[in-house]
Order: sequence, then C-alpha cells, then structure tokens
Amino acid sequence: MRLATWCIDGVCGRLELLCHWLERRRPDVVALQKIRAPAPKFPADALRHVGYRSESLCGKGSYGVALLSRCEQPKPHVLDRGLPGGDGQDDGLLTARVDDLVVSSVYAPWGDPKTSKFAGALALKLAWLDRLIRHVDETRADRGHSVLCGDFNVLPDGPESRRLGQTPEERQRLRALGFADLSRSARPRDEGLNYGFNPLEPPTSRLQLLLGSEDVANSVRTACVDLKYRRQLKELPGKGSPSAPVIVELAGSA
Repeated sequence: MRLATWCIDGVCGRLELLCHWLERRRPDVVALQKIRAPAPKFPADALRHVGYRSESLCGKGSYGVALLSRCEQPKPHVLDRGLPGGDGQDDGLLTARVDDLVVSSVYAPWGDPKTSKFAGALALKLAWLDRLIRHVDETRADRGHSVLCGDFNVLPDGPESRRLGQTPEERQRLRALGFADLSRSARPRDEGLNYGFNPLEPPTSRLQLLLGSEDVANSVRTACVDLKYRRQLKELPGKGSPSAPVIVELAGSA
C-alpha cells in the first residue's frame, strides 16, 4: 500500500497539479491538508474522474482536511469528522478505515500570532495537540493499524526547528502520541525536507509527517519526498506549493 500526505494549501487552485500527480504516482490513500474548500466547492467529481473517492472536512473560512482513496479499493468507512472535545467546529482531523488500516488526515492549528501573540498561538496549538493525544489513547486499542498523516505544525528536528523557535513542549506532544516517524523508519539519515515558505526555492524543513503505530512502522518498505510536485510544472497552469507530497510504501496492506 502506498500512503501519501500533502499540505496542498488550496485544493481548487492546485487541482490540475493534484490530478497530474495522482495519475502518475497512483497512491492508494492520500491525506490532504489546508484544502480551503467547504463541501460544496470541494472537487469530488474531478477527483473521481482520475480514479479517486474523496471525503473532506472544511468549515466556513477554515483550512480543512481530506482523504482520497482509489476507487477500486473497498469504500472507506469514516470514523472521525473533527477532533472530539472542542466546540464542534473543528476541521483538523478526518479519520477513515481503508481495508485494515486506519488513516487520519491531520492539520494542527497554529493560531494567529498577530492577534494572540506568540504565547496565545502556541497555547492554542498545544491544547489541540493534547486533545489529539487523548483521542488517540482512547481509540488506540480498537483501531489497530493506524497512521496519522499531515501537518502538525511542529518541526521534529533540524536547524530550521531551532531557527524558528520551536519549543520543547511542541516536540514533546509529537512524542506523546506514541507513534513512529515512518519516513525516519525507512530513511533514518535522510533529511527528508518537504516544506519551505517559497516554492521557488529549495525546501528548508521537514514539516509534513506520517506517524504510524509500531506494526505499521515495521512494514515500511520505502519513503520519499516528491519534490517534482512542489514546483509549478511547465505543462500545467497554476502555481507550485510550499509543501511537497510525502509518500510511504508499506508491505502488504499494513
């Protein structure tokens, strides 16, 4: 099984780039973040045309997440629409069972330092991650093979983490989830950089992550960052993305 995550930052504006990638890479399951498209605007028909079912979650004016799966696979069963324990408006977690694997698309909120200052934005993110940790702990036994895919707004390692002032509390939340870093399982010495503010320049950090339960980590065969699709392709209109897709291949289905 090929799993991928991509913080696409506008699924409608980058639809042709996404479809081009899907047709050539043919991942089995894709987690998207920052889709910026409420259900009426989400391009489900266009994605179905290239062979993918989709489930999306995006509140009005929010970022949102989605899960795509190949049409020839069993239909996914949605388990979570939003993260429990909030105000009911959360759109940063979408979870579905695909065959015998439970896959979540995750986008952790950062907040706006301009309105709440750094401390307020950090407090919002840490509170959300604490809710995610509780939810994962409460459902872990029932869900078995699990993967959390996406943008946790935490840089787990590297010089960019220090330069941007990443706090120990943020990295501790990632560890507290109790999941393995699947890219590191496959390529422990590879920087795996997949994000940078400017898509015209090389990526500077490893922000997009796939985190898996121990049994999933033991089944990882390969991992890669698909940097070709971080930049605009000459044959397509539109623009590149600050993030590159990250792909992990698992032996069997989990």
